[in-house]
Amino acid sequence: MLFLKQIRATGFKSFADTTILNFTKEMIGVVGPNGSGKSNITDSIRWALGEQSNKSLRGSNMDDIVFSGSVGRPAAEYAEVTLVFDNQRDIFSTLSTDIVEITRKFSKKNRESEFYINGVKCKLRDIQDIALETGLTKSSIAIISQGTISRFAEAKPDVRREIFDEAAGVAKYKKRKLETQRKLEKASDNLLRIKDISDEIGRRLPTLKKKAEKAEKYKHLAEELQNIELAVLAKDALTYEVELEKLRTAKRSLEIKTEKLANEINLSQDELDVMLSKSSSTDIEINELNSSFQKIVERVASLKTQKQKVDSKESEKHSEANIDEIKAINLKKEYDEKTISLHSEKDLVASFEAQEKEAKREYDQISDSFERIHLKRQEIESEKNRLQFKLDDINQRARTSSISASSGAKNIIENKNRLSGVVGTVESLISVKEEYHVAFSLITGNHLQSVVFKTDEDAKKAIEFLKRNNFGRVNALPVSTLNPSSIAEAQKQVIKKAPGFIGFANELIEIKENCQVVLDYIYGTAIVTKTFDDAVRLGRSINYRYGIVSLDGQRVMPRGAMSGGSVSKATNIFAARRVDESINPETIAKNIQTLNNLYEDYQKEFNALRESREKSSVKIQEIMSNIKVSKFSITSLESNLEVLSENYKILTGKELYGDKNVSFSNESESIRISREIAKLESQRNEISVKLNILSNSRTQNSDRQHEINKDNKEKRNTLNEWKDTLASVKSDLNMMENTNIMILQKLSEKYNLNLDAVRQMSFDVIENVEQTRARILELSMELKEIGDVSIDSIEEYKGEQERFDYYDVQLKDIQEAIEKLESIIADIDIEMKTQFKKIVDDVNAALPEAFKKLFNGGTATLIYTDPDNILETGIDIDVQPPGKIIQNINLLSGGEKSLVALSVLFSILKVRPLPLVILDEVEAPLDVANVTRFAKYVREFVDVTQFIIVTHREGTMENCDILFGVTMQTKGITKIVNLDLKWDVIKKLLKN
Repeated sequence: MLFLKQIRATGFKSFADTTILNFTKEMIGVVGPNGSGKSNITDSIRWALGEQSNKSLRGSNMDDIVFSGSVGRPAAEYAEVTLVFDNQRDIFSTLSTDIVEITRKFSKKNRESEFYINGVKCKLRDIQDIALETGLTKSSIAIISQGTISRFAEAKPDVRREIFDEAAGVAKYKKRKLETQRKLEKASDNLLRIKDISDEIGRRLPTLKKKAEKAEKYKHLAEELQNIELAVLAKDALTYEVELEKLRTAKRSLEIKTEKLANEINLSQDELDVMLSKSSSTDIEINELNSSFQKIVERVASLKTQKQKVDSKESEKHSEANIDEIKAINLKKEYDEKTISLHSEKDLVASFEAQEKEAKREYDQISDSFERIHLKRQEIESEKNRLQFKLDDINQRARTSSISASSGAKNIIENKNRLSGVVGTVESLISVKEEYHVAFSLITGNHLQSVVFKTDEDAKKAIEFLKRNNFGRVNALPVSTLNPSSIAEAQKQVIKKAPGFIGFANELIEIKENCQVVLDYIYGTAIVTKTFDDAVRLGRSINYRYGIVSLDGQRVMPRGAMSGGSVSKATNIFAARRVDESINPETIAKNIQTLNNLYEDYQKEFNALRESREKSSVKIQEIMSNIKVSKFSITSLESNLEVLSENYKILTGKELYGDKNVSFSNESESIRISREIAKLESQRNEISVKLNILSNSRTQNSDRQHEINKDNKEKRNTLNEWKDTLASVKSDLNMMENTNIMILQKLSEKYNLNLDAVRQMSFDVIENVEQTRARILELSMELKEIGDVSIDSIEEYKGEQERFDYYDVQLKDIQEAIEKLESIIADIDIEMKTQFKKIVDDVNAALPEAFKKLFNGGTATLIYTDPDNILETGIDIDVQPPGKIIQNINLLSGGEKSLVALSVLFSILKVRPLPLVILDEVEAPLDVANVTRFAKYVREFVDVTQFIIVTHREGTMENCDILFGVTMQTKGITKIVNLDLKWDVIKKLLKN
């Protein structure tokens, strides 16, 4: 039967060139001198079928199978052999093609073998598996050499057994059994290992369970505490915000009122002091005027006495005149005196009117100044109150804003003089343009309160300081060790060209000198665009490698996630950081003090103007009153003059009233004295007016002093009441602010929330606040009693329990697998026993005939060395050559031993035919007659087996269908010659 159709070898051992052997017959002879490379044909078949043993291939390493070069021929880089088989009888049952090509290639460059079946790359195992299907393995009888024959005959029984195992197909069972045993051994090892792990986990589980239960309880209580505490804190914070604003408003109002009232008291006291000072000068002036008044009165009295004497003398002069004349004289005298009085009154009215005009002008001027100062004073007071409200608001914001800051960062900044290398918080170092506030607020995260240090050693000392003093935690950024993320320059150039690109975040923000690495660390891979659409497009173009944020706060995250929506004022973390001198607390305080001083100056001026205006008003009223009196006197005098003139006319016929030609040039002494008296009385009246004004002023001052004293007393009482109320409000405010600070600190440190965030959140409604607070205390005590726990123990226990359950399942699976493997091994053992016993029985049945043909008589039998242990028993041979009685096979000659071995091997082929058998000089020890019998006996098998026989013997050559001659014309290079000729011709050629 033709099975192997072709061998193609390139670079394999001595086959330097591509050598092709086409097999067209069933019994093929390979002939040639020693060293010509005949055995390399056998080696090529074994190598292509997956032989891995360098020793079996007659080499020390795999490089030895590659052509090593010769004279004029370089060494090959690779070896390649292809075997072409006829598969029309489905000898390769797993392959459905009629032709099967098996190729192996080895390259010295990568020192790896490549295998192919029908041109498709495969694994060594695939080659070995199909070789097992055909029986073409190194331990089978498919490849038999002279050494194999001699070793078989002389081998120990257990070694000899291997051929029968192969023939029985037990080899594949043994391989399966070995693989199964390895699996069983591995499973057993895994069982022990997993059992050890499972036992170890099992020992730890109770302790972990207790810790996990403790942590679960702690977690449950902590979550309950967090929920109700957060709700209470939020409620308190929002309530306190309203109540604090009320108290601050009340405080501001009381402070303004008390300050205003205190200023009024102080200014009225100043006014009182001024009044007392002026009162003394007024008294002096009054005394002086009284003295002048008294002198005038005395002078008038003296003149009147003198006038009486003069009048008396003048009356004596006219004593002789008649009564009418005397009456006329007296009427004329009285008329003249009253005329003098009339002129005096008119002069006085004129003087008063002039004084009134001046006083009114002065009053208007004072009133204008008074109104101007009053308005100025009100403006100053309004501005002062506005600034005070602003200052209070700034101070309050400063107090509350510090609450949200990290306590660790705050403590480091407050103690920076005690620590080394503290540069400052990121918030204090950076400057962000207003147009970027929203965008940067969303990519800055919690880094604003991170503290920048010069070196990692500085940061380490600061952290130890916080830990030692229990001052909270801090995120430290040492400039010396920060390793910022960045975008490659080539990538930057591409990004810059994108539509809507604004800039790279770390380049759009400013920071203190020598701290750029901080910006690179925080913002190194962040990109800013105009709109969300720009961000989405850019993200898609860079495969979402970097984070992108639009100016309105919409984000495209690395790896494609997105974040966005409405942005509240609370989101803008930079809004409260604008630097503006107009809101500097120190500047505002200085401005308030300046306004206070200016207000006091204006108030003093205001009081002085008010007093002057009041005095001017009194003066005007007094003058107007005197004018009225004087005008009444004038009217009265004019009426008297008319009466006197009428009476005089009756007596003399002449009119006195209305006579503008009345002359006083020759007036009498009495008239002259009357004129002087009138003049003095006019002066007296003017002094009287001044005295009245001063007296009224003094009375008013006195009344004003009493009024001020009374008002001040009432104001002081009110002021004291307001101060007491203010002190109470301040105390309540201080207590409430301290409590509020603790609440806000707790919200910040424990829940990472500020007041703005709380306003936007919703919380569970608390029905009973007191009960809830009591529950908080109860939960806090319970948590304290539980003590330290590890929340990780929950996951650790869960993980270990899952591992335990997993390993428990694995143990069961492995146990089942072991039981299944043991069952498989038992089945394999049964199958091997059956197959092995059958092949031995079959061979024993065929052996006598084969032995008889090869020995020309005699018989042989296979014997179990251990019949009770078929799986382990060796195989011995009982032989009886013709005419001999042999007790031990070793007593036979070399040729006889070879015939014994050949008889056994051919008996195996008889009962288990193989498609291909390679015989390599197996008949060499035989004599001529036995060689001929051997060759003829081989021909009996060619219907089912193809033979390739490497031989030197003529008897064998003579019986081959075709011969291949192997020569080595060039040293190291084998050449194949097809000798498809008549035997007598070949014989001649061989002899020649």
